[in-house]
Amino acid sequence: MEPATTAPRPPAPPTAEATPDSQVDVVRILLLIQGGIAVTSTIEVFLVGAFTGFLIAPLIVLTLLAAIITLWASRGVRLRSRRARRVTLWAEGTILFFALVDLMLAIFLARRGLALVPTVTRIVLPIAIMRTLRRPRVRAEFGIVPASVTAEGRP
Repeated sequence: MEPATTAPRPPAPPTAEATPDSQVDVVRILLLIQGGIAVTSTIEVFLVGAFTGFLIAPLIVLTLLAAIITLWASRGVRLRSRRARRVTLWAEGTILFFALVDLMLAIFLARRGLALVPTVTRIVLPIAIMRTLRRPRVRAEFGIVPASVTAEGRP
């Protein structure tokens, strides 16, 4: 008796959850990564505060607020909310501003730059998110009509 052989199954079609189908989904994933890093930073600051005294309580509140805003923005970007897009652009600009201030202080006071991970998470990631959210195709997904289209009289 010969063993039963089965033909290989064709691969399952990709789903929206498995592969991002637009640049907005890529931004959402980047925001989720950034939110996860913010949650981890909040836990780290809380543990440091528990052992060194809670004089760093404002830092705990700020990192927790950053995590909440980032994760809320990720949800809003998934839903194509204009408000979430604006908040994301504002938050990423704020992160980038303070990262550049931190970089300048590190260069002038310590005579060295930031390490690789802070550079990527606080400078490169916000720039990538901001540039992607400002692309015309992404703006169209949020229902924002570029000025050149309205100037030509097209709807």
